[in-house]
Amino acid sequence: DTRDPDMTVVVTGYQWKWHYTYQGEDVAFYSSLSRTSMAARRLGSGIDPDTVENYLLDVDNPLVVPVGAKVRMLLTSNDVIHSWWVPDFAIKKDAIPGFTKETWFKAETVGVYRGQCAELCGMDHGYMPIVVEVVEPQAFEAWLADKKGNALPLASAGGESR
Repeated sequence: DTRDPDMTVVVTGYQWKWHYTYQGEDVAFYSSLSRTSMAARRLGSGIDPDTVENYLLDVDNPLVVPVGAKVRMLLTSNDVIHSWWVPDFAIKKDAIPGFTKETWFKAETVGVYRGQCAELCGMDHGYMPIVVEVVEPQAFEAWLADKKGNALPLASAGGESR
């Protein structure tokens, strides 16, 4: 039941990143594979992936939500079918171009929750992680205030991450 959420986030899948828009707020950004994982995955990098914390499961910009909030998510895609999957929230919802799918979650414990795209969405499918950071309401308000005005609008898939 997605009615009466505390907040709504629009999630748009791109090959191979996510874009998050907090509805009613001036906050939007891309979330991509972290630079450390990106560097370690390159052949001949000389970096041992076993030395990279959360290798292939970390991002540059996590989705941040307050603990105890009912978060409604509206999922879509800009290019191919993706699937937003976070096992700890019991969510695996497809993001399909031209359609908007709905789901919700309510995290009861502060922490970092990890998932990934669970749809074979292209050759770099394995490099599309999801990180949700659940924080205390005061920390969320401070994060939100810091991000307002720095929103990166939904643009082409070649957009830079912030």
